[in-house]
Amino acid sequence: MPIPVSALIGSTRRLVVAIVLFVALDLTVLVINLWLANQMAHDAVAINLSGRQRMLSQQTTKALLLATGAAGANDVAAANQELTSAFGLFERTLDAFADGGETRGGDDRPVVLSAVTGDAARVVAEARTLIAPLRPLLNPPPDNAPDASRNRAAADYMVRHNREILALMNSLTSTLERDSVRRARELRAIQTGAFVLALGNFLAIVIGMLRQFHAVQNDGQRWREMARHDPLTGLANRKAFTEAGLGVLARAQVDRRPGAVLMLDLDGFKPINDTHGHATGDRILIALAGRLESTARATDVVARLGGDEFAILCPNLHGADNIDHFCSRLVAAIAGIPDDVCPDCRLGASIGIAVYPDGGYDLNQLLGAADRAMYAAKKSGGNRWQIG
Repeated sequence: MPIPVSALIGSTRRLVVAIVLFVALDLTVLVINLWLANQMAHDAVAINLSGRQRMLSQQTTKALLLATGAAGANDVAAANQELTSAFGLFERTLDAFADGGETRGGDDRPVVLSAVTGDAARVVAEARTLIAPLRPLLNPPPDNAPDASRNRAAADYMVRHNREILALMNSLTSTLERDSVRRARELRAIQTGAFVLALGNFLAIVIGMLRQFHAVQNDGQRWREMARHDPLTGLANRKAFTEAGLGVLARAQVDRRPGAVLMLDLDGFKPINDTHGHATGDRILIALAGRLESTARATDVVARLGGDEFAILCPNLHGADNIDHFCSRLVAAIAGIPDDVCPDCRLGASIGIAVYPDGGYDLNQLLGAADRAMYAAKKSGGNRWQIG
């Protein structure tokens, strides 16, 4: 039966086995086709020769009657020659049907027959028994010349049993045709079964490969997402921030739109890490990421650049009042983080801001300006923001 699709997924070895099995089944179908064609050709020859047996029996009877009724020696010789040829081929073909062997075909070329079985073998056996009395009459010893009395006896015998011989030859033809149809049906059933198995296996291979392809695609997408996101906080990392920033700034430059880039560094984070351990520090960073995302607008890009350093790209954020309002919300959100994570800790943030188009549309220049403004805010006591 076809290999289950689930067995293919994630297993290259099983997929290779399925492909090999498909090729084997496909070759099996091909071999059956060749076997069927050869069997049909063989059966067609046998059926044709069984039909010729009726003609040869009639030809034998006619030659016997001519041999016994001919007036001239030449006519008798011609009749005897025809008799020898017809009965000899009739007997030889019947023996080939019975035991397997060679006879002559309709084009006078050698033909090898296989011994018949079943009902056909029974019919052939009856026919051989029926013509057995003719053999000593029509096949005299080599040193005996054809004898008119033997021909008359043979002719009488053939006339009396003509209908029986014809009926047996007709029965042989019908039986061979029936056997040929049965064999063809059996071979076609095997052929169909092999084809269905090959088709099922092929579909399983295709579905398995498609699922593997989608799995690889999903894995690739997952790795790409992992490569673009900070593993601790789930925020965009520096690479993703850079890609997004370049795109936003390129569009802003074309549309002459303003905006701001914020650099944010935590105040008091190192003492928390040193006193309460990195596990507490990690929880604070995770909580910070959530606060930043909930405070930022839908169009903003929030990223962790490394350690306790974060960046926010804010398209269309401009004007001192708007920037002050946004930054005050950020500072308030960050100051409330210890209440949930470390109640006895104190946490603040220094924020540097660079605006565009005043600072240009180059991301690196904007980040540099925001970074310098952030360090200026930190030197001024921290927990505040400053526009560069």
